[in-house]
Amino acid sequence: MVSTYADDFSVTWQDAADAQLTWGFDPMHFPHPMCSAVAEIWSGVYAHYMSARTTNVNGYGYATQPTPAPPPPEIIDRGVFDVWTKDYLPEIRTFCDNVRSPDYDAMSLADLGARIPAIFGDAIHAYGFTMKPISGFMGPTFGFVGFLEEELGADGPRLAATLLQGFENGTAAAGAGLSDLAAEAASRPAVADALKNGNIDALESVEGGPEFLARFNVYLDRFGWRVDSWGTMERETWAENPRLPLTLICHYVSDPSRSPDVAMKRSVAQREEAIGIVESKLSPEKLPAFREMLSGVQAHVPVSEGRALWQLLIVGSLRVPLLALGRKLVEAGALSQPEHVFYFTSSELKAAASNPSAAVRETGIARDAEFARWQSMTPVPFIGAPPDPSKLPPEVAPLVRLFFGVAEPEVSGQEIKGQAASKGIVTATARVIHDLSEAERLQPGEILVCATTAPPWTPLFAIAAAVVTDSGGVLSHSAICAREYAIPCVVATQVATHMIPDGATITVDGAAGTVRIGS
Repeated sequence: MVSTYADDFSVTWQDAADAQLTWGFDPMHFPHPMCSAVAEIWSGVYAHYMSARTTNVNGYGYATQPTPAPPPPEIIDRGVFDVWTKDYLPEIRTFCDNVRSPDYDAMSLADLGARIPAIFGDAIHAYGFTMKPISGFMGPTFGFVGFLEEELGADGPRLAATLLQGFENGTAAAGAGLSDLAAEAASRPAVADALKNGNIDALESVEGGPEFLARFNVYLDRFGWRVDSWGTMERETWAENPRLPLTLICHYVSDPSRSPDVAMKRSVAQREEAIGIVESKLSPEKLPAFREMLSGVQAHVPVSEGRALWQLLIVGSLRVPLLALGRKLVEAGALSQPEHVFYFTSSELKAAASNPSAAVRETGIARDAEFARWQSMTPVPFIGAPPDPSKLPPEVAPLVRLFFGVAEPEVSGQEIKGQAASKGIVTATARVIHDLSEAERLQPGEILVCATTAPPWTPLFAIAAAVVTDSGGVLSHSAICAREYAIPCVVATQVATHMIPDGATITVDGAAGTVRIGS
C-alpha cells in the first residue's frame, strides 16, 4: 500500500496488518521532522503513557490513536492541580537540574557515551509526569465545553475556552518575566537605547548593562532551556542564543502597551465579561451546575501550560550532555560537527563513544543531508486506513476535536474556515513563520501565521495583531495564549501556511473562525 502527497512524500507498507491501522501525523506538536534523539524520546513516551505505537516516515512522526490513561489514584483523591504542583513538578525539575549540572567535559568519551542511554530513560520517565495529569484536567474541561455547547450552541466552545483564561501559569510567567526585564531596561536609559538601536552586543559595556544582563541571565536559567517546539532538539535554545528574547524585550520597551503584563490584564477582563455573558444566557436552573463546573476547570490552563513548559525544558536540557558528547566525538574524528549527535539514537551514541570511527562520521554527514531534505517535504496527514471520526472512542473524540483540531480543510474561494479560538476582527499583513529562527521577521501589528506554536513562541503574541494556525483546537496552546493576550485567533485551518502568501493582507475573524485572503 502506497500513500503519496504533494509528489514529495511516499510511504510503502510491507506489513498488511499495519496498513489496516490509522497512523496519524501530529502537526500540532511535530510540524517538522524529528531527529533520531527526539524520535526515541517520543516513541518511549507514547508507548509507556499513551498506549500508542509510533513510526517515523521521512522523519515525520506518526502514531496509532493515542489514548490517555485514566487519572491515577492520587489525582482522584487530591485533585490534579495539587498533585501536579506538589508531586509531579518537583520530579521533573529535579531531572532538568540534574541533567544540566554535571561537568560532562571532564568525563571521558567512553564514560559519557555509556551514560547516554540511562539519561534518555530518565528523560522518558520525567516526561511521563507531564502525561499522567492529562485525563485529570482535560476530562472535566471536555465536559464543561460539552455542557456549554449543548446550552449555547456553536459559540459554546469559544466561550468555555475564554472562561479558562487569565490564570497564572508557567507560560504566562515566562511572558511576565520578559515584561519585568523590559521595565528594567526602560529604567536604564543607556540599556534602552542599546536595545532600541539593535546594539545587543554592546549591553555589557553600557551604563547599567551588566546589572540588566545579570537579571536577564537569571531569567534564561529558569526559562531559557526550552526548545522552540516539542520536536526540535537540534535547534539552539534561548539560553544558548539569547538574541530573540532580547529583540522581544526591545519591542516591549519601544511600545509598553504590547508587553505581556498588559495583555494579561485584558485577558482577565475578558474572562469576567464572558462569565456575565454565559450566566445571562443560561436558565436559572442551569446556573448551579455551570458554576460548579467552572470552579472545577480552573486548573486547566495552569496544568496544561505547565506541562508544555516542562516538556520543552526536558527536551532542551538533553542538549547539554548530547552536545558535550558531540564535541568529544568531533575531537575523536567520529563526527564532523557536534550537532550531528542529534541524528543518532542513544544506543548508537553509546556504541560510537566506545568505538569512534570514520564510518560514524560519514553516517552523521549523510543523516544531516537527509534531515535537510525531509524538512522540504509536506507530510501526509495519515497513513494506513483512513480515519473514521464517528468511530472514535468517546474519551478520545473531544481530544481529537478540541485539543488537536483534526478536521478536513474548509476552503471557499479566498476564505479559510477553522475553529474560532479568540474573538475579534483584524485586517493586517500576514507573516508566515515556519519556526522561531524566523521570528524576527514578525513586526508589531502583523498577523502571525504558523503551523502551530509552543510556549517559547508566546512572547510573539504580545506584538502580533492576531494568530492563525494550521493545527490545534480551541484548547491548544495557540488558542490558550491568544486568549491570554486578548488577540483574535483562528486555529485548525489545516492549510493556512500553504494558502496564505507571506506579506499578503488578510482578515481574521476570531469569533466566526474565518480567515479571508485579500483586503
